[in-house]
Amino acid sequence: MKKIDNLPNNIMNNEILESSTITGYHDYLEIKNSKISSCTFQNVTFQGIDIENSLIEESNLSNISLTDHSYTKITFKNCNLVGVNFTDSYLDDVIFDNCNLMYANFNNTNLKNIKFNNCILKATSFNLVKWKKLEFIDSNLEESEFSRTSLKDLDFTSCNIKNIKIQLENLKGIIVSLDQAIMLTAFLGIKIK
Repeated sequence: MKKIDNLPNNIMNNEILESSTITGYHDYLEIKNSKISSCTFQNVTFQGIDIENSLIEESNLSNISLTDHSYTKITFKNCNLVGVNFTDSYLDDVIFDNCNLMYANFNNTNLKNIKFNNCILKATSFNLVKWKKLEFIDSNLEESEFSRTSLKDLDFTSCNIKNIKIQLENLKGIIVSLDQAIMLTAFLGIKIK
């Protein structure tokens, strides 16, 4: 991979970008087979962005909009993704490892082969999500919202789901621990004494 000093105008292929601050407007950007490390995305607007087969690590992408595009075979590692917006996007084979995704927005996304490992997902929105092979491992989903999103066969046993917002009809088939099951009885109107 070739090391570069700044984000290119339209294609980043087989390149490494390290310790940079990315700002401004980008009409369209395609990132393939690349690595972004220790970068800060600040006041950035992407009219279009597609990322494939890449690693983004130790970077700050907080509050940026990544809506209505596709992201394939990506690993986000140790990244600040607070408030990132993935609305209307397609994510396939994406790993979020030790990332802060508090207040992130995944509304109306298609998620396929996605893993959240040791992530902070507090108050994150997963409304109208279609998913296949979605994993949450040792993650904090406190106060997150899953509205009109099926949770059938989704395993939350290693996660914090305190005050999670779920519609009653989406509880069917959810996998939880005994303590979590007791907490979720409130959705059924059951009072335990």
